[in-house]
Amino acid sequence: MINLNKKMLFRDIEKFSFDNILIPGTNQTITIKSGKMRIMKNPFYSVDSSDTAEIKRYALETLRADLVGIADIKRFAGAPLRMSPQGIMPAARSVIVMAVHHPDAAMERGGLEHPQVIGPYAIQYSMNWRLDDMSYRMSRFLEDMGFEAVPIASSNIWRYRGYKDLTAQFAPDVSHMHCAVAAGLAEFGFNGLAITPEFGAHQRYVTVITDAVLTPTPLLEPGSVCDNCMICRRECRSGALSKEINGWNEVKIEDKTYRYANKNLWRCAWGEHFDLDLDLPIPEHVDEKVIMEATVKYGRRAGEMGSCQRYCLPRHLRYFDKEYTNAPRRRRHFIPHPELKEAPFHRGIFEKIRAVAAEWGADNVLVASRDSVREKLSIDIDTLLPGAVSIVSMIACRNPFEADLTNPRAHENRFDNAVSPILIQAGYDAVRMLENIGHTAGQFFEFPEEKLQQLLAVPGKKLHTITFLTDAPLPETGWEIVSNKPCTQDVRSLTRRLRREMKMRECDLVGIAPAERIDALVPQLQKIYDDEIELVASNKADTIYKPYDPEIVEMPRKVTGTGDYLSGARSVIMLGLRMPRKTVDITARTPAEAAGPYVFAQYETIMRLRVLAWNLIGNLEAAGFHAAMAVDLHGTGSVCWNPRGNYPDAFSNVFAAAASGLGTISECGSIVTPEFGSNVRFVAVITDAPLEYDEVARNVQTQCGSCSKGCLKSCSTSAFTTRHEVELEGVKWGFHKIDINRCNWAKRYSLVAKEGNQYTGWDLDEAFPEAAELGILKEKLAESLRKVPQIEKIRPCNFEQCLLGCPHSREQK
Repeated sequence: MINLNKKMLFRDIEKFSFDNILIPGTNQTITIKSGKMRIMKNPFYSVDSSDTAEIKRYALETLRADLVGIADIKRFAGAPLRMSPQGIMPAARSVIVMAVHHPDAAMERGGLEHPQVIGPYAIQYSMNWRLDDMSYRMSRFLEDMGFEAVPIASSNIWRYRGYKDLTAQFAPDVSHMHCAVAAGLAEFGFNGLAITPEFGAHQRYVTVITDAVLTPTPLLEPGSVCDNCMICRRECRSGALSKEINGWNEVKIEDKTYRYANKNLWRCAWGEHFDLDLDLPIPEHVDEKVIMEATVKYGRRAGEMGSCQRYCLPRHLRYFDKEYTNAPRRRRHFIPHPELKEAPFHRGIFEKIRAVAAEWGADNVLVASRDSVREKLSIDIDTLLPGAVSIVSMIACRNPFEADLTNPRAHENRFDNAVSPILIQAGYDAVRMLENIGHTAGQFFEFPEEKLQQLLAVPGKKLHTITFLTDAPLPETGWEIVSNKPCTQDVRSLTRRLRREMKMRECDLVGIAPAERIDALVPQLQKIYDDEIELVASNKADTIYKPYDPEIVEMPRKVTGTGDYLSGARSVIMLGLRMPRKTVDITARTPAEAAGPYVFAQYETIMRLRVLAWNLIGNLEAAGFHAAMAVDLHGTGSVCWNPRGNYPDAFSNVFAAAASGLGTISECGSIVTPEFGSNVRFVAVITDAPLEYDEVARNVQTQCGSCSKGCLKSCSTSAFTTRHEVELEGVKWGFHKIDINRCNWAKRYSLVAKEGNQYTGWDLDEAFPEAAELGILKEKLAESLRKVPQIEKIRPCNFEQCLLGCPHSREQK
């Protein structure tokens, strides 16, 4: 510990590395954080280590988190092992928690009419998308720093009834709220939410577990944020905070004890989770049986904006403005000076808004005043958001080249799967920028997007728009869409530009092949895959929580080539993203027996790849070319069913990736890359641009020749059939074809317990009917699908057991 003279300049303090800085004659310490000096009461906490500072910088600046905190693993000593960071990753040393906040307009104007008329609170769902993106990217950042990391999904992966000795209900792999408290960001409110001094309950969290030894954030004092105002209890429509309360939940972290109401989670979930009408008479006792009977009898109304969250602000933040909203409003940390009210808007902030839009992948940003909107669209935005004086529209303007195939998976290649989340995230960042300088802004008001798109229509282009409203007097841009004029670039320069763009956007692998090479595989693959009949099932039930009502169609498989996506295709660019290595390594192995991290990585890699593909296509169009996207170019893979829907499996795009020089094919038909083994997912961009091409990889070796074939043996449905070979430019790949209906039985339809769902508490385990004719198999599939658990079926957790048995995915024990 070093004593300092109070007059010592802060810039001089930064030159040294102090463990503790004591102000003489006081019981105070100086901490250095985010470039500011803050005086705190003892106990002493260290200045952030360089690793800690770099991680926080990445979270706050690159990922645009609103808050970031760090917990030492010792703070989780009392957590249930199956629901703890150390249970998931025994070597864990620290837990990183990041938060993004709900825009004030979403909380104050959402749910005005009714908690199930959420309006601008719909940003909640996009916040989950953002948190997933942050968790995944932070884990990659930690790996690049030399650490191990396991990212946790933001939501929707739960053990509804506990698991083995874990008695907690609705249990996630780890609780982000408990982690937020342990990481010093929050304390528990009476309602059980993790509330912060900055935003109360108006934020969501995500967690990354790592073996990095980092500087922990000081804990908040219990009772320092929640003042027990009990507004949450008064406003709770389900009665979850006033009925069936069973004492307190107590959480001990270091020398502090936090507590919150021990509520009946089934009652809480009536509207919040199961979308049941909050105006229905709710029984005095609510349990799973009551919920299931109500979902069948009444169906769904809509998702709920939790009143416990909406009304929860600490005393120092909340004030009331009954003419604006029936909920408390949040006092801002940043308030515009009144004398600047009539001054021009800060141009630096305006350009930051435009820059963040471009960074996400918007092609244009339109800004118009209230008067201009009234004139052009005949709408008064002040009726949607009182005080609004401007609209900001994030615009995507692209050539509408999308696959129009008979293949049942063609919809996966539509731009809409990428562009809507991208534009929403661009708007979300801009909204928070404006809030941070004292303005009000919000998305998901009833703004006439279709009317705007018709007004802005550009011949030969497809427009997507996401508009937010604000009281900031932003400079107007005019109503004309500005298109990029094609720039002349030689093949080499364009190729280098595209590769540089993908590296900047954190893409792991880029391989480029001529379209002719990709198409040379088509006749060989047609002999193996074409005309195999796939049974494709869908659920006809009119609400998601009703029992599965299967409808099954027979769909012949069809191998496709580049011409099926884009006429005149000349090149294929393959983009690859890795799954975090520790996520794969710990799956169903460590004390938590968690399947969730692997499932999360499955779908998050695809989500992120779509963002990369969208931006790559933008670069190609700016250069004067056309492009389309494919999540499984040849159509030889399948899908995994997970909490985000059906997503391409590990066997999608493998032949195109191998043909682009990124790896070789293993015996089970997965790709093996030199950098990441089989733990990579791919998306293809097909373009008419001539590019520099990579060679087919000739020196990538697999262990398949000496391996015990754990991949083939671990398949519970015996889906691996005849061994085949394909050849490309003198390189041969040998692999076993997968019977798609056997494989789908396990990972697409969740009928095999060990494919992942047994680790979330499912007890369904249906044997594949051997030697069954197609008609009988169809009947058996329908019969088995009717047994899928009524609640759990919308949150399935299927991994690829075959890959987990492969030494190219993880070390075999």
